[in-house]
Amino acid sequence: MMFEADRSNVQRAYLPLSGDNEADLSIALTWLAGTGLATGQGIGVQIPSRDAIRENSTLRDLDRRGLAAFATWRHSSANKSVTGPQLSFFPDLEMLLALEDRKTTALVVLGVDDSHRAWVSAYDVPSLGVSSVGEVPAPDPVLTAALATLTNSVNSSTGITDPRDKSRVVDGLQKLKRAGFSFTPDQLVAEALRHNWRGSAAFALGNVGAEILAGKQKRVRETYSDNIVDLWRDEAGI
Repeated sequence: MMFEADRSNVQRAYLPLSGDNEADLSIALTWLAGTGLATGQGIGVQIPSRDAIRENSTLRDLDRRGLAAFATWRHSSANKSVTGPQLSFFPDLEMLLALEDRKTTALVVLGVDDSHRAWVSAYDVPSLGVSSVGEVPAPDPVLTAALATLTNSVNSSTGITDPRDKSRVVDGLQKLKRAGFSFTPDQLVAEALRHNWRGSAAFALGNVGAEILAGKQKRVRETYSDNIVDLWRDEAGI
């Protein structure tokens, strides 16, 4: 069962792809300052590689003045000690959702496109730019009811890495698909985040859903009752 701290009150914002990284960084840092950043307080900055610092004068200045703790996507130990505001520079969805696992007061993301729309939709994240990414289509109410059940079946500390929990999740999604209900990986990720799943667990759920939608048959040991989809229909009022 999920016993995660509520993440809905974290301040979040994003900037879509614009082609002007320096201007976007200025907007992002101004926004972070407005979230209550104390004078001299450092921020965590997640970057694809150290090349981003060499190629961007604003990032170089933050690094030179010691105002930011930088971490690359795959080697993020530096940011683990930073619990304050975070700036994520062109993350993919997996890295962005891994950042959601950490305790942070505010998060601003640069380089957002439609691949991030599950995150944007789940938290209703505002755009700081002149454009915004599309919303994930509203899920079938039965999927929302199913996610509530899956949430109560999954250990929050392990997500679906535990074989028994993953088996129940797979069984539930396969039963939904066989019953004719449609869903997308983005909808699964967004609904999981709305149900307060850890970011990394929500991302893993989307991957499992993609495999099931692609027709990959998965063996399950832990299963729900044969009438579970009917119960979800009743909960959804269908």
